[in-house]
Amino acid sequence: MFYRVAIQRERALRAERIEDVNAGFAGGRDVTAFVQSLRKSP
Repeated sequence: MFYRVAIQRERALRAERIEDVNAGFAGGRDVTAFVQSLRKSP
């Protein structure tokens, strides 16, 4: 049970990382605003 949850979490983190890299390559104002909002978050 815990193994399955750990694998699901790992896959979710990988998916988020792929989205982050994709957004970084796409660039533009939207990405700049998104990064700034992340840096302001506690």
